[in-house]
Amino acid sequence: MTDIYHEIQEDIRRDRMKALWARYGVFLVALAALVVLGVGGWRGYSYYEAKQAAAAGDRYQAAAKLAEDGRSDEARAAFAAIAVNSPYGYRALARLREADEVAKTDQPTALRLYQEVADGSGDSMLRDAARVRAAYLAVDVGAPEDVRRLAEPLAAGGPWSALAREALGLSAYKAEDTTEARRQFEAIVADADAPGATRQRADLLLAVLPQAAPEKPAADKPTN
Repeated sequence: MTDIYHEIQEDIRRDRMKALWARYGVFLVALAALVVLGVGGWRGYSYYEAKQAAAAGDRYQAAAKLAEDGRSDEARAAFAAIAVNSPYGYRALARLREADEVAKTDQPTALRLYQEVADGSGDSMLRDAARVRAAYLAVDVGAPEDVRRLAEPLAAGGPWSALAREALGLSAYKAEDTTEARRQFEAIVADADAPGATRQRADLLLAVLPQAAPEKPAADKPTN
């Protein structure tokens, strides 16, 4: 009786499975096919992205070599092409290097390129690097408010603060605002985390800047 009972149970299971397969088999096959296609498509896309990134890396290295060899015009064109037609991670970096090359001969255009990176890059380090470089250029070819707009957000703290303060100090010095220039350079000298070269430059500039004029004592009010 036990064997017959088990056989009946097996028959019932088979009948149920047949019924389920007849009803849902097509959907299960379609789902399995979609999973296989999805995994294959994702792997194909990942391979394509890796290949594109490798190609962009090779082009970037070739452009950097042109810059190292002093072929600035060719390097500029190569970096510009990478910035237009490359995976996202290389675009801002290439635009930054393009601006470096442009700055050698055309500072206003370089300032615009730096500002594009500062306003559009998704990488905070690249944005901040572009801001600092733009601030230095703005000292020469921009207005004091341009320098403040670019540098002040970085001067409050962080790895770029000393360089941002240097740009602000140079801008103030150029505008003959000795008090503000001294304030920025003194902050750099007092910053133990500031790069040594930046502190030395600030120290030298403080040595040639006129001393701040002493504050005049308040005039005594006349007594009645």
